Amino acid sequence: MTVYVVGLDGADWLLLRPWIEEGHLPAFSRILDDGVAGDLESTLPPVTFPAWKCYSTGKTPGKLGVYEWFAYDRRTNEIAANDASDFRSREYWDVLADHGHRAGVVNMPTTHPADAGGRTADDGVFVVAGSPASERKQFTAPDSLKDDLLEAIPAYRVKPDLVLDEATPDELVAEATALFEQRFRTATWLADERDCDLVHTTLFATDTLQHRLWDRPEKLRAAYERVDDLLADLLERDDAEAVVLMSDHGFVEINEIFLVNQWLLERGDLAIKESETRDLLATVGLTEERLKHLVDRLGLVNLAQSLVPESAQRFFPSESGRIAIQDAAIDWERTKAVSLGRGPIYVNWDAFSSDNAVTRYASELAADLEALETPAGDPVATTVYDPADVYTGDRPRGPDLLVEYAPGVDAPEAIGGAVFGETTEWLATHRRTGVFAAWGEDVAEGSADLELYDLAPTLLHYLGVPVPEDVDGDVRFDVLTGEPAEQSIERGPPTATVTRRRGAGEEVEETLRELGYME
Repeated sequence: MTVYVVGLDGADWLLLRPWIEEGHLPAFSRILDDGVAGDLESTLPPVTFPAWKCYSTGKTPGKLGVYEWFAYDRRTNEIAANDASDFRSREYWDVLADHGHRAGVVNMPTTHPADAGGRTADDGVFVVAGSPASERKQFTAPDSLKDDLLEAIPAYRVKPDLVLDEATPDELVAEATALFEQRFRTATWLADERDCDLVHTTLFATDTLQHRLWDRPEKLRAAYERVDDLLADLLERDDAEAVVLMSDHGFVEINEIFLVNQWLLERGDLAIKESETRDLLATVGLTEERLKHLVDRLGLVNLAQSLVPESAQRFFPSESGRIAIQDAAIDWERTKAVSLGRGPIYVNWDAFSSDNAVTRYASELAADLEALETPAGDPVATTVYDPADVYTGDRPRGPDLLVEYAPGVDAPEAIGGAVFGETTEWLATHRRTGVFAAWGEDVAEGSADLELYDLAPTLLHYLGVPVPEDVDGDVRFDVLTGEPAEQSIERGPPTATVTRRRGAGEEVEETLRELGYME
């Protein structure tokens, strides 16, 4: 028997429930009617890195040492993309394997490089890495899994084979549904061929579609209807002991874009050196958008992805005039603060004479952000936190401030352009409230709201395995019935680890550009 966990990246009940009530998603409806469902509160900020690892470890970013897609090294003043080897914890499927269970993991972001956990062919965990892995390279752990998978599913692709912001809505949906089918086929193949007791599979393309097609709900519904068909098949499998649905975060329409680093730049808190290379390319008309259009029209996506490294792509300017802060030549001698992604803000400690001066500056910056309003008069931020009040653990590589932006405010890290009022290809962005639902043997009926951190300990307890003593989530007995609900929690050893830095950040940055997370 197998527990299937289906991760729907960015899924939100605000989208799904009306379609369920209208009868468009009968498999979803069956899970809600016969099982348990509710909201799932994500981490802060609610982004892919680190949310998926918060789910799989049961820990806050403060113990994982990863807070966003990018990390800031205070010793060298370098900004680099995180990869799987930067997370300082084992995952719940590693604990399952310690106790004789076999587990499969399919397409979960944060699993590249696939062998970052040092897995071998005999450890009972089978990983098919998510983007930015590439099926043209090694993307499984153990290595031997790749040949067997591609023999069973020859067309398997890790990520879309198209330029996302050049594709039509129909092309985006068609590509997404093809990938959905491959993910489900891989999940059931692992259950059948590798005797997995638990298989997790992530449908990342739901997030991609929602960012770009929020104004085309009929297209989004068509994609979810195909997911529903695949779920229906899963529910009918003889080996389906339980099916769990979850998302790493929810979604909300963008009402305003706030360029936080541009705001810091105009205040004098951030200083940037000029880039002669980028200005020269713009002068002769070589822009990122024109390069993407040419690659897409000539059908050279795969070739471009393999031959044009991210380090070269970053020199092409955007027609919008914006560039990612990671590509900017930051003048650290004059910079006081920088924002990495949609939440974490780092203070340049070297710019201040004492720790007290750093504390005063951070407090003043937090107050200014909390008082800031959009042109429409709405708050930009709900709250600006001291990370110690949000995260557990030692918070290695942690930020100095953590901004929770108001619903509908998107705060990309780019500079260049107006502080407010810019537009991107994204029509919607993330919010903290995602989805949870479960169906199957010893699963309760009704409603329950969980935190992302609760899933790992609850699944371990459901499968009769000790829960690591250093998790932050709780075993949620309100979603269980039968024997799991009656058993007391058994505690196991902590799962904290040291990092195994693999240096795959350049591949991560390439994917972030493809997805629209970076200019």
